Amino acid sequence: MGSKHFENKARREWWSLHIEAWRRSGLGIRKYCQQQRPTENTLRRWLKRLAGNETALKLEKYQTELRRERAREEREKALRKQKQRRFTVTSDVRNRASQAFWAMHVEALNWSGMELRAYAAAMQLSPHSLRKWRDRLAAGEVTIDWRAHLHPSARPAVSTSARNSQPERRLTAAEIGDPAAPPAPVRRFFSDEEKLAIAKETELPGAKVSAVARKHGIVTGLLFRWRAQFGIAQKKRSKLARVVLPDDMPAARALRDLVRPPEGIVAVDLVDGRRVFAPAGSDPDAVRAQIESKEAAQ
Repeated sequence: MGSKHFENKARREWWSLHIEAWRRSGLGIRKYCQQQRPTENTLRRWLKRLAGNETALKLEKYQTELRRERAREEREKALRKQKQRRFTVTSDVRNRASQAFWAMHVEALNWSGMELRAYAAAMQLSPHSLRKWRDRLAAGEVTIDWRAHLHPSARPAVSTSARNSQPERRLTAAEIGDPAAPPAPVRRFFSDEEKLAIAKETELPGAKVSAVARKHGIVTGLLFRWRAQFGIAQKKRSKLARVVLPDDMPAARALRDLVRPPEGIVAVDLVDGRRVFAPAGSDPDAVRAQIESKEAAQ
């Protein structure tokens, strides 16, 4: 390029804007040219022409150091975020501790009445893992009594006498010779016929879903899922009742008798068998006289 090419005022302003934009972007010349589409070699020549060789080298070196500093700050920020990340729980199916942990949370979820995502957010759990463990426990893939895995000091002391009604803090079971409690199944499994029968009980007159759930010892949310599973929760279409009219009754009169006046309105029968509606408290004779005068005027 000749000297006249660089002396063109329009070109100098255009490349000056690009150089200033590159300087503020914090990107390398090659990456900036890939994004903004100018030619890399041309940008370098204009940079040397406008800023001088020494100044262009210093500016490019400064931009390189600036990018390294920003990359270092991003790495440090990522490390700090990783350290502050919440405690994660393993989801290994074969781990008995994981099974007891998720079984406890699934049972708490069922009794809480909360949605799965809301409960997971409140307990800082993964919604995906909580949903998978709920499905595993509901399908019977995993069966565990999570209470049997509690430390003896955390188990509630149950007694029928008033003298021993206060909970007693125990350190270990070996110190007092307390034998391990026999494993008792916590979850009950229902067949499809039993689920359908229990779900149909909610459709009986006067029955409530919560009352039926307490009767069978299940949570209300589980009973609602059974209703949706068998289509009981769907809205039923209203059925029309068949009406048979006597032979001597016209259809218009039958329909008129079926129509009820709205609240605050009274029905007034005219002499010729027609019916009109008027505000509550109106005099029927005055209504008939007014209608007769209007019809006579017409």
